[in-house]
Amino acid sequence: MNQFCPDSATRLAVGSSTYGFLPHPIIPGEIHAIVREQATTYQLGRYGDGTLWALKVANAGYRSGYIAHTTAILRQYRYLPGLSVGHRLCLTKVTHPELIATYPELEYAILMPWIAGKTWASFMTEPAASAGYSLSQARTLALATAHALWSLEAHRLTHTDMAGDNVVILPSKQIELIDVEGLYIHGTPLPGQRSKGWRGYQHRHLDERGNCRPEGDRFAGAMLLTEMLTWWSSLVRASTPDEYDSLFQLQEREPQEALARRLKVVRRTLQGISPKLRDLFDQAWLSSDLAECPDFATWTLCLLQVQV
Repeated sequence: MNQFCPDSATRLAVGSSTYGFLPHPIIPGEIHAIVREQATTYQLGRYGDGTLWALKVANAGYRSGYIAHTTAILRQYRYLPGLSVGHRLCLTKVTHPELIATYPELEYAILMPWIAGKTWASFMTEPAASAGYSLSQARTLALATAHALWSLEAHRLTHTDMAGDNVVILPSKQIELIDVEGLYIHGTPLPGQRSKGWRGYQHRHLDERGNCRPEGDRFAGAMLLTEMLTWWSSLVRASTPDEYDSLFQLQEREPQEALARRLKVVRRTLQGISPKLRDLFDQAWLSSDLAECPDFATWTLCLLQVQV
């Protein structure tokens, strides 16, 4: 039994393939690892064909059989728009006993293709990229996101952690959803860890189920779509502090009035694109619960009617 502390010399054998850990793109001597509260994701290269892969290792306290359960379900839906991460393999004691015996921390780790691109949250914090963002691009990106979320909702699936950090923008102007381990699947047991969302995307009235319900993505999705639709406006960007990666978060030192002013600019920008879009945002923002938020079919059909 060994502690899992990979470096550039580490080799990982999974099935008939062998993978190596790739270097960090900026920090010399470090491997490429993305560390978050629930998991650490490593970038791997597969020997033989050079394809890029991701190994997502759940941190202590977040490893559970629910990850294997969602993996099996996601494989059925891997061809849905934005759900390429459904092409995944969950490492367990049953499927990979020797590997887990060597590295117990890899139990319930996920091996999946690496999705190249920047997240919406990182895009928002890049001044040059943001300054070149156009209304036409905004409509295209929002439509791709709404369509992906509509597809999930139509299959009674809920991401539960929708946020700018969990949407990857592809060069093709399409999007991919990541961090789907907390997926809510209608008709199956709820996960042990029930997400209530990210700051800036969290509904103010949630019970113990959090976002684990069929309409669980609607509020966060509405905030995300609104960000995508309005970030082209220099007035919206100017009203948002540089360190923010969401329009609707409020830091401790920021007065409530600042958010109110930002909301006015956002609503005015939406109104200029389409009064119907402003109404959809208002419906979500003023909702008393998630069920009162507009569904993603409504968002998608509205965006299809927008001319830019």
